[in-house]
Formats: sequence, structure tokens, C-alpha cells
Amino acid sequence: MLQTQVVDLNNLPPVNEVLGEKEQAFYNTLKLPKRKTEWLGGRLALKKLLVAHIGGTLADFEILTPGGVGKPTVKRGGKEITIPFSITHSNGYAVAAIAPQAKYLGIDLEKVAPRINAWKSTFFLTEELTREDNEFLTSLWTQKEAVVKLLGSGLTINSLDVRIKGGQAQFSGRALEIYNTLGRPQIILQTTVLIPGFYFSVALAS
Repeated sequence: MLQTQVVDLNNLPPVNEVLGEKEQAFYNTLKLPKRKTEWLGGRLALKKLLVAHIGGTLADFEILTPGGVGKPTVKRGGKEITIPFSITHSNGYAVAAIAPQAKYLGIDLEKVAPRINAWKSTFFLTEELTREDNEFLTSLWTQKEAVVKLLGSGLTINSLDVRIKGGQAQFSGRALEIYNTLGRPQIILQTTVLIPGFYFSVALAS
């Protein structure tokens, strides 16, 4: 069952209440205040979920990205925790999710906002654009981003290699290669209004 945690980025606790020593060292290398806030908020959200699911305290969990590239790993007492998780943030909020019964998970949160034509042509195929209102485009974008996060390869995937039609994901190119390596699992896409004015999408696969 999916579990989610929303964090208000304007109301974060002190850094040392959330992060361990290694995490703080990385946090201090971040230059932009916005990036630091989002990074801290995302980890706070995920750690709250882990404490509720496993027990312990926020400081017991370490969430870092090996080599600084790719998806973070979660460790407790030096041992990696393999529960599927995902983190997202948008316009003052961070959200984390875990799915203990699933194998793969990706989430995305986006605020509904006007989208320019150049943005649409960069990230969507014409066949995906069955509507062009702001709500639809934002919802579609969260679905695509959630699927990309589920695949777990981030910027190595061209957004146009992931197509969303009728709530179903289709793949080509690099995205298809990665999907095949995962065993071509059935992906379930769900989109809700988690926060007023924002769309939140979840991509799950077992």
C-alpha cells in the first residue's frame, strides 16, 4: 500500500534534527538556498515515512546518492533499506512516498500553471496532447515524470521516449531499453489533487 508524506518547505526544522553527519556534509556543499531547502524537505518527508513504517528516529536513517549521481540509497546502521521510495518537490512543498508491497515506484508533484508552446513541443508528442488546458498538461507532465522516476535513470531518458496515452505508459528508445531490463512490469498510473492547485501522480509496478 502506498504511503505518502507532505512537507511544507516554509516550515522546516533545524538541519541537525533531520540530517546525520554525512548528510549534513553534503547539504553544506549545496550553494543555492532553494536547492538546499528542497533537498532537506525531501529527506525529512521520506524519513518521517520510514520512522512510521520501521521505527527509530530521523537521525537513524541516511539518504545519500553514491557518487552524487543517480537515485539515492537509504541506509540504517550502515545497512541498505530496499523499500521502494520516491521524492518530489514543487512550489513550496516536498512529498515522499514509499510502497512496501511494490517493486518500482515513481512520483511527481507539479503546480497547475500556464505552459508555453515551446515547453509542450519539447516534452510531448502531438499524439499525447488530446487536450491543451493547463490542468490537463500539468497532470500529463506529472504522469510522465512519475514514470521516468520509476524507470530510475533520470536525465539519461529523453522525455519523448516516454509517451502517456489514456493513462498508460508506452516506451521507445532508451526508455524502452530500461523498461525491458526491469522485466517489462505492468505500470499502474494514478493522478490525484494531493494539495489544492497541484497534481500528484504515482507510477507503481510489482
